Amino acid sequence: MKLNPPFIKKTVQPGDPLSAQAWNDVVTAIDTVFTFIEASEAASVKVQIANQGIDLASVRVTATRDDGISTEAVDPVGSGTLHTFPGLRPGAYKLRAEAPGFQPASVDIVVPADGVLPLQTITLTANGAFMPALFGQSLADALTALGALGIAVDAILDVTGTAVPVASPGSAYNQSLVLLQLPPQGVPLAPGQAAQLVISAALQAEASIEMPSLAGLSLAEASKALEALGLKVGKSFTKQPLQRDG
Repeated sequence: MKLNPPFIKKTVQPGDPLSAQAWNDVVTAIDTVFTFIEASEAASVKVQIANQGIDLASVRVTATRDDGISTEAVDPVGSGTLHTFPGLRPGAYKLRAEAPGFQPASVDIVVPADGVLPLQTITLTANGAFMPALFGQSLADALTALGALGIAVDAILDVTGTAVPVASPGSAYNQSLVLLQLPPQGVPLAPGQAAQLVISAALQAEASIEMPSLAGLSLAEASKALEALGLKVGKSFTKQPLQRDG
C-alpha cells in the first residue's frame, strides 16, 4: 500500500521542533490506514439449506464474486445447521449450493459496504428419490415402500442365487426378509435408475403323515394300511419269538 504523499520516517529528540510537514505525514498515514481497513473489512455471510433431513455435510456452498474469484463456505460445526463464509468483501456475489441427488441452486447477493447481510436461505430440488432402509423388512413391505417412492426394482435374488420374478414374486416369497439392498440407504437414485434386492430363501413346508401304529398286524395287513396312506413298505425283517426252555 503506497501513501500519497509518501510517509517519511523521521525521529526527533525531546525538545526538537516538529515541522508542519512531519505532522501532516503522520495524519495522512493514519488516515490512509483507516481507509484501507474500512475498504478491506469483510462481512460474515451465513447460508441456511432449507431441505429437511438433508445431510448437510454433503452440501457444498460457494460464493463467486463478479470478478470470478470463488470462495467455499465452512460446513456446519457440531449441531449447527448453517454454512458460513467468515469474510466476504463488499460486492456482488452468486451463492451456489449443490449436493448429490439434488439440482444445484443459486442466488445473487450483494454484500454492502457496512458488512451487514441477513441470513440467506437456499432450497435444493431433488433429482429423484433416495433409497430407504429396507434391511429386515419382508419382501412385500419393501416393494410397497419402494413403489411409494417411485423406485423401480429390476432384480431380486434369494440367498441361494435363485432369481425371483420382480413383477410377481409369489406368495412363497412375500414374507422373505430383505438381507441386502443396492444402492444402500440414503443414496440418491437418478431418474431411470433401479434398485436390486437380495432376500432370504422361501420356506417350503413339506407334507407329513402321522405314522399309524402297526403293532400286532401281519405284514400283509401292515402293508395294506400303509398303502392306504400313500406309503410303501421298505425292507422288512422277521424275528422269531423267543422260546422258553421246557
